[in-house]
Amino acid sequence: MIHCLVVGHAVSMHCHPSLAGRKMLLCQPLDANKAPSGAPLVAVDCFGAGLHSEVFVSTDGIGARHLVHDNKSPVRHFIQGVID
Repeated sequence: MIHCLVVGHAVSMHCHPSLAGRKMLLCQPLDANKAPSGAPLVAVDCFGAGLHSEVFVSTDGIGARHLVHDNKSPVRHFIQGVID
């Protein structure tokens, strides 16, 4: 699980069928001091997180594929929770 800040939205004209209609967010990993750490990643959002929300992102690809109901989906990251 990675502590991240939502910094944008991912939009695609073409995508894998398992991702059609799903909200994809660009998430910037944060270190312990809430400073950017590493490259941003794209995660599926099922919680309604918005821009500048702090979130926990799971890197469990199996869990992400279970979430989109497709074992062959290329998805790897998903938002596991929004931090208040």
